[in-house]
Amino acid sequence: MEQVKVLLFGAAADQAGVREAEFTANGVTLDELWSMLTLKYPALSPMRGTLAFAVNGEYAKGEETVRAGDEVAVLPPVSGG
Repeated sequence: MEQVKVLLFGAAADQAGVREAEFTANGVTLDELWSMLTLKYPALSPMRGTLAFAVNGEYAKGEETVRAGDEVAVLPPVSGG
């Protein structure tokens, strides 16, 4: 079965201790995928309000659905100006 690949960056990668994870998660929302991720890496849980998601290189909101074969990036806050 195909997987959803999750790429972690910045503090999220530091807290999880990994930069990449895979989940069998076809047809779930990003919010549901986040729940799966925090079950596996509980230290990520308090970070949710500071992170953004991108699916296949496009910013996405929590209610959007991911499919097998998608690549989800968990992105830290962007700063600068």
